[in-house]
Amino acid sequence: MRTTRGAIAVLAATAGLATVAYAASPHGSQPGSAPTKERGRGSVSLPKPKIFMHPEKVSPSTRARFGFAAKGRKLRFQCRLDARPWSACQSPLSITRLAIGTHKFSVRTTAKGGAHSKTAGFGWRVLEPKDFSISPQLSNLGALYPGAAAQQLPVTISNPNPVPILVTSLDVRATADPPGCASGENLLLGGAGVSGSNPLTVPPNGSASLPAPGISAPTIFLRDLPVSQDACQRAQFPLAFSGKARG
Repeated sequence: MRTTRGAIAVLAATAGLATVAYAASPHGSQPGSAPTKERGRGSVSLPKPKIFMHPEKVSPSTRARFGFAAKGRKLRFQCRLDARPWSACQSPLSITRLAIGTHKFSVRTTAKGGAHSKTAGFGWRVLEPKDFSISPQLSNLGALYPGAAAQQLPVTISNPNPVPILVTSLDVRATADPPGCASGENLLLGGAGVSGSNPLTVPPNGSASLPAPGISAPTIFLRDLPVSQDACQRAQFPLAFSGKARG
């Protein structure tokens, strides 16, 4: 997108990368690591576990964390992922390196002799995350001149994923310099006011714009230097926008 409004024209290129991450528990174990042979019949005296923590039914993350519990003392648990063998496990349990597609997590309580409770399960689908796009909206950008107040660079962020994303960083940089006007010396570019603690939520298959209430857009400022900056008049600065998000 290109604008010729003001003393400096801004040529904007877009780039966006959506990344997703879920914290992995250091106490969990991977289901299916140690097969346990089933013996005997399931005992009705053993309580069926309840799964109280799990991922969304549709998630772009290749990590998942589960929490489960059952009423009783000195209970032991077995877990499995999909059709893998049962193995001993404990809550919370983190699973990593999940393949794209559908999965099912199962858990049961066990006793000596091979008796076990009824199984509790949870199924979900892991999607391949798609990059979000960043579209600058610079048609109303005011004139830039040395010493003028910094201006925000409005952007629209589009999310092609069927789940919401939280944008945690959004930056802008100049990718080239016009002759005689070095962007690194003359321009001051700032990122948007998003962070891990103050993210921008973009709805599923939707979009969101910056600036927004409580969140600023990226900024641009032309420094006032004690040298001639005539070479920057009517200059064009290519700008690239990039960012990160989590699902």
